[in-house]
Amino acid sequence: MTPRIPVFIAIGAIGFLIQLGSLAALTMAAGWPYEPATAIAVQLAVMHNFGWHERWTWRDRLVSRPSGSRHAGVFSRFLRYQITTGATSIVGNLVCVTVLVEALGLNAIAANAVAVAAMSLANFVVSDRWVFTRAAAVLAITIAVAPSRAAAAELTPQTIAAWNQYVAETEARVARARPADPRAQEPRGHGVGVPGGTIHHWRGSTLVRGTTVGALVEALTRPGMRPPQEDVLESRVLARSGGSSRVYLKLVRRTIITVTYDTEHQVTFVSESPRLAASRSVSTKIAEADGRDRGFLWRLNSYWRYSQAGNDVLVELESLSLSREMPMLLTPVAGPIVNRIARESMTRTLDSVRDVVENNQ
Repeated sequence: MTPRIPVFIAIGAIGFLIQLGSLAALTMAAGWPYEPATAIAVQLAVMHNFGWHERWTWRDRLVSRPSGSRHAGVFSRFLRYQITTGATSIVGNLVCVTVLVEALGLNAIAANAVAVAAMSLANFVVSDRWVFTRAAAVLAITIAVAPSRAAAAELTPQTIAAWNQYVAETEARVARARPADPRAQEPRGHGVGVPGGTIHHWRGSTLVRGTTVGALVEALTRPGMRPPQEDVLESRVLARSGGSSRVYLKLVRRTIITVTYDTEHQVTFVSESPRLAASRSVSTKIAEADGRDRGFLWRLNSYWRYSQAGNDVLVELESLSLSREMPMLLTPVAGPIVNRIARESMTRTLDSVRDVVENNQ
């Protein structure tokens, strides 16, 4: 028996006590059903065990790494631990407990003891061979150096050409589009891979109650009435001519990291009829405030349509942005985070337009 196994057993025993204590508290004291109580108790034990396995059981495989890669790999190791040990423990315990309780009539505490013993060996093998392996260190180091690769990201002519083509196709379609169903649509979007980059294409809409297209456009173009947005730290009009203006925005984007940008945009409003108007915002300058270019945001275009729907106005937004391509190893983890933040950002933008008009009528 290697020294690692006794340590694993000791940590597992303490985790087991935490699991049993939590289960007892939830079922006996709080009166919870044993199914959700078991799931929560197992998760608490999993979190405890992972922390001590990091500090003790497999510490020898982690302390030899550079501190940056070691810390950067914690999340990826915990994710693997959850997917394997955590998930199998929860599912295995629930199955075993259900069978033992329902079929054999054991109480929940005794059933958990049997289930934990059955799952321990499998959990050790999985942790030793995959979660805390030296191969996992390679993944952790790759993730750790990803920001430095981003720092070296370059906007190439091929990326610009792909962006320009996509924008031209989008603008041609937008110009042909007819007013949509006069109901608000939740933001939805996707990423499009291009050489050296990714185009993020999102759409959404909201309904502004009790107004007209003319009143809405007047409110949006009135000096000092730009809708307040959480990700806009500062805004001002640099120049104005007819229905067109050049606008400065200090933007903050919070994805994997937080970055502040100094940006300029050419914004044009077009009134097609008393019941229909449109606007187009095209970025003419995007620069990270600290002077670097990590490729997180290279281009940003927005296309708006305002159409009368009875006594209300339907506001539709279509947004295009260009960033560097995401490293393949980061995509499973970072992709959902980026999409969630993009969805929330579009929701806040649409809500701000609706609120500024409805609150100033």
